[in-house]
This record gives sequence, C-alpha cells and structure tokens, in this order.
Amino acid sequence: MLDMKKVARNIKNARTKKNMTQLELADIVGVSYQAVSNWERGSSMPDIAKISDIAKALDISVTDLLGDDNGSVAIEKVLEKSPEPLTGEELTEVASILPPMVLQEEVKKTTGDRKLNLQALIQLAPFLEDEYLEEIVKEVDVNDMDGIVALAPYLSDEALDNLSARLNINDMDGIVALASFLSEETLDAICKRMGTARMKDLVKLAPFLEEETLDDLASRIDLDDMDGLSELAAYMSEEALDVLVDKAIKANKVSELTKIAPYLEDESLRKIADFLIHSDDTTGLSEITQFL
Repeated sequence: MLDMKKVARNIKNARTKKNMTQLELADIVGVSYQAVSNWERGSSMPDIAKISDIAKALDISVTDLLGDDNGSVAIEKVLEKSPEPLTGEELTEVASILPPMVLQEEVKKTTGDRKLNLQALIQLAPFLEDEYLEEIVKEVDVNDMDGIVALAPYLSDEALDNLSARLNINDMDGIVALASFLSEETLDAICKRMGTARMKDLVKLAPFLEEETLDDLASRIDLDDMDGLSELAAYMSEEALDVLVDKAIKANKVSELTKIAPYLEDESLRKIADFLIHSDDTTGLSEITQFL
C-alpha cells in the first residue's frame, strides 16, 4: 500500500528543489493551499486525478512522486482506463487514493487467475462499500478463522454470521477474538461444536453467550484448570454450578470452590462444608462460613 509519509517527503523535496511555495504548487495543480500542506504533512493523499498534474508541476515522474513502482503502474492503468485488470497487489497499493466507485470498478475486473485472494481482500476491505465487500466475500475462499477475524469489523452481522456458520471451527482463540462481532445465536452454535473448553477462554466468552450454552461448556471444564472460576460463576446458572460442585468434590478438587461461595445454593455450600470438615481444612471452611 502506498506510504503517505514517503509521498509527503517526495512532494516536499521536489517542491523545495524547484524553489516553489506550497501556494504556487496549489495554484498550478488547482487545489487549495491547505490540500498541499496536508499532502506534505502526510495527513492525506492527493486525489488520483491530481497525481499526473503534481508530477508534471514538479518535473518528476509518477514513480518518483509515489516512490513505488507497483503503485505507479497501477495509477497509470487507472488513469488510462486500461481494460487490463490490476493485480491484487496493485489494487492494494492504490486503494487509499481511489474513489470508492473507481476502486469497485477495478476490483470487478479481477476475475479468473487474477481473482482476489483473502489477503488482498482484507487489505481492500476498509476502502470498499459494505454491500460490495459482502458480495466479494461470497466468492473468496475464506477458510480460516484469522481471515474472518480480520474482515469482521467491515461486515454486517448477517454476512459475518453466514460466513462463520459454514466453517469447521476448532480454534478457541479465534472464537474469542470474533465473539464481540457475532450474533448470540451464531456464537452459541459455534461453541456447541467445541470440545473441552479452557477456563480462560470461557471467562472471555461468558458475556456473549446464552446461559444454557455457557453451562454446557462449563460442564466440560478440566478440573485441573479451575483458575478463573470465580469470574465465570457470575454468568452460570445455579443448577450448572451445583453440577460442577458435585463433580469437583468427587474428584477431590474443592479448593477453587470456596471462591464461588456467594453464587452457590445452600445445598451445594453444605456439601462443600462437609467435605472440608472431613478433610480438616479449617482455612477453606472459614472462607465459606459466612455464606452458610
């Protein structure tokens, strides 16, 4: 992608070399003084229609202006309205300075061997209209969670749900990263296909899941991985917590249960207390006494 800072330096250096003021360059090119100032500060890029005029005014080539061979070739193709499609790399180089409709027309030319790949689509996403982006997503092979996560901020809930639902997902890290973008129904459907869940992942997912789905995942917790249970308990049903208590007591894994005492029903608390008494665990017992 074109480097705005590099373009800014190239414009400024070429202008000062010609002993030309920003106002003089602005008058020649037909823009405001503020536009030239913004270009040279790297806060905005020149409009594609002005690229050739700027290069001509500064007596430099388009390549020297942009500091990028691929970008220069792509710009020339667009300006000349060449029927030859831009490559994915060329599209990503110039996307930031093409008007959305022009970019869309250039993307439409990329078919067959030049069809966009996932990486190119991710880089183009910020510059494409939402509806058109979602059309392209249907045609591109988006077959991994990383790709979906990268595209998520630019897709509608419906498009993202459809994309996620058709994947065979076994990546909990990816699900966690995607959770805030998905509808509750789609996230629940994905999580129901997961195997054993890690406690740290469940804690992050809990605010986005239906209680029933969370309870199901929590029932598969590895009892050697209970750190964080106190954070998770606030989202679980009392019934699921009761089941977890029985499971932990049976496995002699009670130490973490004292931390969730405020969320437990009396019967579960009594079970824990009985276990602690028979284990002579006075410290643990003192931690839950106030809740009995």
